[in-house]
Amino acid sequence: MTDKDITKIAELTAKLVIDHIEARQDEWNESFNTSIENAAKDGFGNMRMLDEQEMLEMQITALQQELDKAIEDQDFKLASKINSKIIDLKTKRK
Repeated sequence: MTDKDITKIAELTAKLVIDHIEARQDEWNESFNTSIENAAKDGFGNMRMLDEQEMLEMQITALQQELDKAIEDQDFKLASKINSKIIDLKTKRK
C-alpha cells in the first residue's frame, strides 16, 4: 500500500466521520435548545433546570394569557381550542 493509498483511505474515513457528525448536529442543536428552554433563572440570576410541574405551570400561564386575548378579540373558536389545551395540561399536573 502506497502513501497515496493511505492518504486516500484517511480522507475517505475523515469524510465519513464528518458526514456523520454533521448529520447528528441538527439533533444535538435541538436537544440543546430544548434544554435551554427548560431552564429558568432563580432569584439570584442563576440558571437552573425546570421540573415538569414548573414547565406545565408556565405553559398554562402563557395559554391563559392567550385565552384572555382571544376572548377579548371575541375569537371564541380560538378561545375554545386554547381552553382545551389548558384543561389537558391541568390534568397532567399532580
